[in-house]
Amino acid sequence: MKYFLRFSAILIVVVCFAQGDEERSWKAFLDWVKTPAAPDNPAELMKAYAGRLASSGLSEPQVKAQLGIVQKHASQPGGEFTTVLFDKIYASSAPQFNTEPSAFLARAIEGLPPGKALDVAMGQGRNAILLARKGWEVTGYDVSPGGLAAAAAGAAKAGVRIDAVRKSHEEFDFGVARWDLIAMIFPGVSMDDEGFLKRVRASLKPGGVLIVEQFNAPPIEGAKGPPNALFKTFQDFRVLHYEDAVDTSDWGKTKARIGRIVAVKE
Repeated sequence: MKYFLRFSAILIVVVCFAQGDEERSWKAFLDWVKTPAAPDNPAELMKAYAGRLASSGLSEPQVKAQLGIVQKHASQPGGEFTTVLFDKIYASSAPQFNTEPSAFLARAIEGLPPGKALDVAMGQGRNAILLARKGWEVTGYDVSPGGLAAAAAGAAKAGVRIDAVRKSHEEFDFGVARWDLIAMIFPGVSMDDEGFLKRVRASLKPGGVLIVEQFNAPPIEGAKGPPNALFKTFQDFRVLHYEDAVDTSDWGKTKARIGRIVAVKE
């Protein structure tokens, strides 16, 4: 028994040491992401970090191990990485996203009577401010304090009011039959997430309008994505407008397969 207890104690020490190493590796990555040396383009970030690790003298297996730790933590929904990355993106002096409101959203709300609107993953508030200017009572949520601060400043400058909430997709309380309109413009959430979509559906009032614009395929040249994906996802709604086209994306400003839909909950 005493040998088992001794082995258990040794195992606990080893595990704790390994966890400590992992935490240090993760913190080192987050600290680097905050520096000017780290690109604010997510597609380039890991490649740049791998190069940094290699240039520091790590072997190829060591680099792969470090990247494995980083990817494990970074993949956690609504985690610290998302906050740090988007704070960096929104603070960029040369943003790689459209800072003007979505042209699709602007067209889609024409003629709609204002009511209570939700802007999902509102970022720096470009679309929430558009809705508020059109008379909507707007709530928006996002994980980025930098984005929310920019949204509040933009709303004050425009002379409108928005309710900016710091929450992740998982944390935000959508409510039930609460919104007349929900805007999801490049929301950074999978339309295969049935739990998330169930909350979205339940939170719309009967007759409420859902407006979605997002990548229908990864923003990589030649990527096609599933055909008519958004139409299939919201086929239980009355679809007023649907697009599945190659166009310039608001995020990345590159040609990509974009899905767009306007649908009504009946």
